[in-house]
Amino acid sequence: MILLNNFIFVGNLMKFLKLIALGCLSLLFSSCLAQPTLKSASPELAERDTYESLLRDIVYRNPSADESDQLEYYSIVTGDRDLAELIIKESEKNGIQPALAFALAYAESSFNIRAVNRNSNSVDRGVFQLNSRSFPDLEEDEFFDPSINVSLGVAYLRYCLDTGVNEVTALAMYNAGPYRVKSSRTPMMTLHYVDKVLALRDDLAQGNIPEEIQPSEIEFPVMKSVKNVTLLMEQTEEIN
Repeated sequence: MILLNNFIFVGNLMKFLKLIALGCLSLLFSSCLAQPTLKSASPELAERDTYESLLRDIVYRNPSADESDQLEYYSIVTGDRDLAELIIKESEKNGIQPALAFALAYAESSFNIRAVNRNSNSVDRGVFQLNSRSFPDLEEDEFFDPSINVSLGVAYLRYCLDTGVNEVTALAMYNAGPYRVKSSRTPMMTLHYVDKVLALRDDLAQGNIPEEIQPSEIEFPVMKSVKNVTLLMEQTEEIN
């Protein structure tokens, strides 16, 4: 009888524990369902997504988009309006597609004007990672001056495009150096680099900010700019 009572007690205890466990799971599941998404929890992120969408529509789907709209878009891409303006200006000056120049700058430095990469016998510095051996006359602080770095970087890309004939060869030259490419000694890592730049270029040219360019790297624009873009979209819709 004692054994039977113990068995009944243990059985009831197990049922009780199961009920407690089920209750805990139910509460946990309910809290997960009630958890707001990142966008709903952050109005700023949701507003930025709306802003980016507006810019893409304006710049890449509206034939009447002007240079100021393009500047707004690439300001989002770089997180730096002044830098975006420099790259656009030098791209136009050298007859280079802006999307290609921005893709190259991101692949080189992630738009970091203070970026440094030390090689065995040289140093790459700045937004376009200008090499100390390729530009021996520059002072160290000049490498980190965006106006100088962007001007020389885009001009060098123009030289590579003229010398290499096509974008693939030109980007390989920019990364590995003209001599190595001309002598058929292009490293495998350079080929991967070229693929990355061209993929980034295609994304940016279609108005898609690649996922690898994280939102944390994008400076959210002031509300005035958001309102201006929204107004421009409304005016465009009225005209159409």
